[in-house]
Amino acid sequence: MQETGRITSLPLPDLSVCGRDAVLDYFDNSWALQEILFAGLQTSEAFYRPPAHNLRHPMIFYYGHPAALYINKLRVSGLLSGPVNAYLEHVLETGVDEMSWDDLSKNDMLWPSVGEVHSYRAEVYRIVRGIIESTPFAPDLGRPVTMDDQAWAIFLTFEHDRIHLETSSMLIRELPLKLVQHPSAWPAPAPMRRVGDAGGPTPESVPDNRTVAVPGGRVRLGKPWSFPSFGWDNEYGTRELDVADFEASRYLVSNGEYHRFVADGGYRRPELWSEEGWGWRAFRNAKWPQFWVPDGPSGLHRYRLRTTFEVIDMPWDWPVCVNYHEAKAYCAWRAERDGRAYRLPTEAEFRCMRALPDEPAVDDDPVMRLSGAHLRAQGVNLNLAWGSETPVDHSPATAHGVHDSAGNLWTWCEDTFNPLDDFAVHPYYEDFSTPCFDGLHQMILGGSFVSTGDEASIWARFHFRPHFLQQSGIRLIASPDPATSTEAPDTYNTQEMLNRYLLMHFASVQETFGRPDHPLAVAHAYPQRLARMLTREAERIGVSLHRVLDAGCAVGGASFTLAESTVTSVVGADLSSTFIETARKLARGEAVPYERLDQGEVRTRLHARAPRPAGGADVDFVIADCCALPETLGSFDAVLLSNLLDRVADPRACLRQFTDSDRVLRSGGLLLVASPWSWQPAYTAPDKWLGARSQSPTSEYEIRRILDEAFDLVAESDEPGMLRDHRRHYEYLSADVSLWRKR
Repeated sequence: MQETGRITSLPLPDLSVCGRDAVLDYFDNSWALQEILFAGLQTSEAFYRPPAHNLRHPMIFYYGHPAALYINKLRVSGLLSGPVNAYLEHVLETGVDEMSWDDLSKNDMLWPSVGEVHSYRAEVYRIVRGIIESTPFAPDLGRPVTMDDQAWAIFLTFEHDRIHLETSSMLIRELPLKLVQHPSAWPAPAPMRRVGDAGGPTPESVPDNRTVAVPGGRVRLGKPWSFPSFGWDNEYGTRELDVADFEASRYLVSNGEYHRFVADGGYRRPELWSEEGWGWRAFRNAKWPQFWVPDGPSGLHRYRLRTTFEVIDMPWDWPVCVNYHEAKAYCAWRAERDGRAYRLPTEAEFRCMRALPDEPAVDDDPVMRLSGAHLRAQGVNLNLAWGSETPVDHSPATAHGVHDSAGNLWTWCEDTFNPLDDFAVHPYYEDFSTPCFDGLHQMILGGSFVSTGDEASIWARFHFRPHFLQQSGIRLIASPDPATSTEAPDTYNTQEMLNRYLLMHFASVQETFGRPDHPLAVAHAYPQRLARMLTREAERIGVSLHRVLDAGCAVGGASFTLAESTVTSVVGADLSSTFIETARKLARGEAVPYERLDQGEVRTRLHARAPRPAGGADVDFVIADCCALPETLGSFDAVLLSNLLDRVADPRACLRQFTDSDRVLRSGGLLLVASPWSWQPAYTAPDKWLGARSQSPTSEYEIRRILDEAFDLVAESDEPGMLRDHRRHYEYLSADVSLWRKR
């Protein structure tokens, strides 16, 4: 408790040094935070009224659930021999995780009384204190507490308690205002800095949120096993990724910026939303963010803001709180308005934005050093520094000029929740992470103002279904602006190019040409024909294809065709994050909407769907520079280079990965090269071209000369391909295709 009489969060314990007294203090802090939050509920209705969306249990469950888990997990670890109240520990054990926005919890059970749960919590508190007082910690052990110790279960229960502190704060924020009151000991909302006139934003009330350049590079994900703080199982393991340079919005998207999307009819335009997102929006009849409170007729677009316990004048400079569907629709709207492709960050890009050292230490994790009060003094809205959001430009910037890389609101990410390499389930909580590795839970990173403990750590990896609302907001990511970039033009990350490639890779003949007997129909299904040539020739000459790399895969047409065959593992790699993100959606079984340009402003909306892999086959997609493929990809039985070599900076460097070692392509493996050899200085400097210069041989000759040193030619042909511009204009290509076997 601070001198102001308001509580805040203590730092996350350092398991290499904290003793019993420090553990008891952290437990008391965790327990008191929960009790003070629930003191804000007025009358029994607040405890038993189901949420309006019916996606969660009523508040009585969340008041008792953390206490029940203390008992259940301490029993699993052997620190407690039996139940305290077996009935309550059963009915309060499991929360709700609906698969979709219309899969509603009925909340029709008879819940225990508030007095019963309160008495139960008091008994649990007494028991847990007794266990802490008799359990050895670092000073007793002479070493840090590790996940092999029983004491690990104690820290697990603390952090679970703190996860539900944030969950409960969200549910309270959704309750009718008459059912809640701000507890005097709960952290105060942040002071107001900018408020627009007449309920709407003004230019001076909305910070200028332009993008800043963030350098990419090699990124290593995963918390070291030896790091001296508690972590959930999904935080451990490793993954190394090569991240291309990108641009990020300096700030989280503010209420003022999002107001323009709302006022422009963003919630009325299905073309801005994914199919699932539009289904959610229509089902909920959403017209603005959940916590915006209309201040007048809906068409007037005047709003106030609901915080956890109050309704206040709209702070247009605070970040907007939305779900994933809303975040993606906003990206599409901004892309349309600005003429740039926008999206959300990947997990690896988020790590780049934070500008952390390659091997972070305790001092690099602010939540391990500083309480919420100390973080507030530094301008960081984390660990309950404040009881609400703060202005998006209030926090100090990273070295890259990015604000709120930690705290204020969680950031929605493009990645779905996934295990890192060497992931292992911890026996104290076997189903914490694994049920959510289903491709249906979207990652959130960075923590919010009410994130405390491990949730607020640099290692935290959390997730929610895309229709769930958490204390979560939007960070825009864009490829480098061609007007300022000195690199090759990033045309492959535009919506127009994505539309063209989805049409090329997945459209039927009828969708592509409008009739099956079109003169260019022979050029249809170019990626699929290359994939089938590879598998057909491999079978003919007796080469078994178990793992195949589709380098320069674009949106994955060839990759999916390979996975339909006898190939058991396919990896598609491309430098375009837009292509890779789209291919990943298709791999998850999503139908991806896109537009076919017909003429002028006339367009036809289509949906791309990928074929299902053969039984047991697996297809994965990674963002990678095909001139410097990461070692983590491993070795392959075949590599497909389709329309790639005349679009990379150094085609010889790309080829050396296959000719000079067996790291990527094994001895005896196959290499298929297909290219129309359309050299352009914007992509490849002329001195790097494979032939095709004055007084030099053709590219067809040069590629065969280079590969002949390490490969035997198996087959060659010309293959027609085509990209559609509009219904009367097509980009036709005749690719030089050669298939090689490595000696």
